[in-house]
Amino acid sequence: MGVFFRELHNLTRPGISIAAACRELERRAPRNLRAVAREMAEAAESGRPISSVLEKQRSLLYPWHLGIIRAAEAGGFLPEAFEHIAHGYEVEWETRSAFRIRLFVYTFFGLPAILINVPAILTLGEPIPRDGWTPNLVLQSLWGHFLRVSVPIACALIGLVIVWQALSATAWFQDLQQRIVFRLPVVGRVAKATALDRYLATLGLMLRGGLPIAEAAEEAAVAAGSPVLTHKLRELVPALREGIPLSSLLAETRVFDADTLSMASTGEAAGSLPDMLVRAAGYYRRDNEAKRKMLVRGAQIAMGVAWLSLMGMLIFIAMRTYFDFVFSVEEWMMQ
Repeated sequence: MGVFFRELHNLTRPGISIAAACRELERRAPRNLRAVAREMAEAAESGRPISSVLEKQRSLLYPWHLGIIRAAEAGGFLPEAFEHIAHGYEVEWETRSAFRIRLFVYTFFGLPAILINVPAILTLGEPIPRDGWTPNLVLQSLWGHFLRVSVPIACALIGLVIVWQALSATAWFQDLQQRIVFRLPVVGRVAKATALDRYLATLGLMLRGGLPIAEAAEEAAVAAGSPVLTHKLRELVPALREGIPLSSLLAETRVFDADTLSMASTGEAAGSLPDMLVRAAGYYRRDNEAKRKMLVRGAQIAMGVAWLSLMGMLIFIAMRTYFDFVFSVEEWMMQ
């Protein structure tokens, strides 16, 4: 999806029509997206908005993608909208890639090792049979612990992953996720900066395209893509229709920093509000990039520490069980 929208941006930025760009993508887009490109081209050629096609692809798009594309169609800045969406996918891919190798090692090497060793530790902790351990008794004990402990843990983890994937595809769970994320210390700031970047950039581009400020603000609130902020930002629309300055309304939301409010006020006084809003969105994006990289690095370290702690605890339990087993063998031999 990132490549798809990046190609759309590169094709439409020089002035190629949406229909021609989609026809070109129909030839070279990833195979599973060629049908989407064809439908978009047909919609553009018949005069219909491409958002009517993308609205049917909700499994591929986030809600804010549709919001920003609808706003771009109204304001005439589709190339910039494609760039915003491509950037979002690229950031998401970069963030996932940072965890991919670690998750692969932990899941496919570390987790099976734990599930295999737990039955051995439990077997060592069992009382020694009266006639001693025989190979058959050891194998039976290992297999029994594997079925009673390791298999249920593995099934529970697989079930959690499946349930998480299913819930993540629903709108109410995405809404719940974002509300929780916004309350977290560092992650919440990154999510907030991302939403404000989209809001300011969309609003600035729509105003630059000549749309009335109230209509532009309503579309930009949807394009922000945050259930926490979208509701609060849409409440500004009635006041904007009454002629209240945007900068004073943004200050009342208490979600924008002082620099953004100052730039909005200066833009209103100088008649360059659209440019000032786009510039403020750029500041949010750069600030968001720095915080995101710091957050990813911190999460990687936390994952490593958690994994080492788990392995250390397992090794400690194994060593303690082993020495207890040795003493038990001594007592059994004396008896």
